[in-house]
Amino acid sequence: MIRIGIEVSRINLHSDLLEHPGRYFFILLADSRASLCIRTCDAQGENIQAHIIDGFSLDEEGNLYSVFEGGINDAILEHYDQKIHSFDGDEYPLSSHLMHMISRMPDLVDWIVSSILSEGNNLVIYSLDSCDR
Repeated sequence: MIRIGIEVSRINLHSDLLEHPGRYFFILLADSRASLCIRTCDAQGENIQAHIIDGFSLDEEGNLYSVFEGGINDAILEHYDQKIHSFDGDEYPLSSHLMHMISRMPDLVDWIVSSILSEGNNLVIYSLDSCDR
């Protein structure tokens, strides 16, 4: 495995996350639960961890629901033949619907950059070739 590190400003990273979410986000299916995730590592490229990213909203009855749930299911159906097996479970690239949703969520990206990446974590680029269509 070859490890490379690229430094980027917060503004450029924020823009790239919004413009190319398929490079960073993926769907992880583990224990019969599918989640939107990003992956981080430490400065040496080790201690790789998947982080579940979710957002909740209220429905008409006042119940919380995941805003990504429909897009996650679409991604699994759309890319079922492209799944890869990893240590964590099966991984799928984002659906076009999820990429569009994430690209319209600058506050979510702000939260990722300011909270998840501020703890000494580095963002890992998702490795499926088909993720950035």
